[in-house]
Amino acid sequence: MLQRFTVVSLIATVLLGILFGEIAARIATDYALRRQAHAFATYVSEFAAPRLVPKDFLSPAENARAQFEFTLRSLIGRANIIHITVWNRNGEVLYSDGGTQVGTAQPVSSPIQRALDGTLTWRFVSPNDGGTDTRRRMEVFVPVVVSADTRPVAVYHVVSDLADLEPTLIRITWAMRASVVFGVLLLYLALFTIVRQASRDLEGQQGALRQAFIGIIRSLANAVDARDKYTADHQSHVAAHCEAIIHEMGLDSTIVAEVQVVALLHDIGKIGIRDEILLKNGKLSPEEWEAMRRHPIMGYEILAPVPIPESAKLAIRHSHERWDGTGYPDGLAGDEIPIAARVVFVADAYEAMITDRLYRRAMSPLRAIEELQRGAGTQFDPEVVGAFLRIMRRQTGAMRTIRSAHRRADHRDLAARIAEKFSAPSPNGQSHEPADTPQESRLPKS
Repeated sequence: MLQRFTVVSLIATVLLGILFGEIAARIATDYALRRQAHAFATYVSEFAAPRLVPKDFLSPAENARAQFEFTLRSLIGRANIIHITVWNRNGEVLYSDGGTQVGTAQPVSSPIQRALDGTLTWRFVSPNDGGTDTRRRMEVFVPVVVSADTRPVAVYHVVSDLADLEPTLIRITWAMRASVVFGVLLLYLALFTIVRQASRDLEGQQGALRQAFIGIIRSLANAVDARDKYTADHQSHVAAHCEAIIHEMGLDSTIVAEVQVVALLHDIGKIGIRDEILLKNGKLSPEEWEAMRRHPIMGYEILAPVPIPESAKLAIRHSHERWDGTGYPDGLAGDEIPIAARVVFVADAYEAMITDRLYRRAMSPLRAIEELQRGAGTQFDPEVVGAFLRIMRRQTGAMRTIRSAHRRADHRDLAARIAEKFSAPSPNGQSHEPADTPQESRLPKS
């Protein structure tokens, strides 16, 4: 999560820094141009004011041409001024040093109209297309106000060269961009440091809680094992088998933790079983067997207030359901049984069969694996049994095959016999009797 936050937040920070830097650069550039436009307006107005009188702007263009020529011609070349044109309020050209014909009425552009309304206006002029002059220029529209009239009587249209100002604008633009991006990155580093420290603290707390939770789970499992000395460490062994099966089947890694909890606590309900039933040396009576069959339900009820996923609690409840639907307590069948319960059922049965109990002696690992294969498709999930058999084959390092599943062979060839016989489970288990779970083997014969 911290890595994802780092990447996403860094990208977002850089993009925001660039955006804010561009906005800041535009604001700074606009401010500099505004200052430049006011400087041009002040310079032109102060230069022309002593030389031009109100009647020069109100007279016909032919009458005032000489005065404008005498006054404004000397401005060309000063303060980077390139061209000057004078417009009256009627849209007539009173003076122009360029190609605009004096005395003619021209369409009034929006910048000129805003200037006639009394607003100082400016804009950029793009370089001439196809020309050799690539310099940027600025047009400034200066309102001309005389004392006799509150409204502007004319507009100075000044075109200036930005050759001296443009390097300064470029420096200002990049300085603003860099400073804003750098500032945003500093803020990001500060926030990232805080988040990283908080994440580490949270991970430490989660780790402590996880260890405490695991400790509680193992304590509950040990409490079950303590009821029966013959099942000591049984849950831990079952959990180890379950984890290997989950990885072998390629299931989601999130299921591993759930299966481990189910493996450790699937027999927690035995705490509620009376000792004379749980530790009985011999077959159980029908009434005792009925009481024993309730331990998955008891386990589910014991864990009801515990903050573990509901799916884990249901898997504990159904950890003794059979693939063919004849299990207990609810008679679920096939895929109706939670995958965690199906995995635990196989691992639990194997561990139970290779462990000495009060009512029987332990089977050999080979015989226990034979029983698992016989029960595949009836008692156990065939896919789970197949995964478990592949694990056992790799653990034994078997390289040779056996000729018969039921014929006793030399114990020195045990690994090879397991490899051939149990490389795959029976497809439906119809040709064999299903394996007995520890409690089922104690059920009285009819």
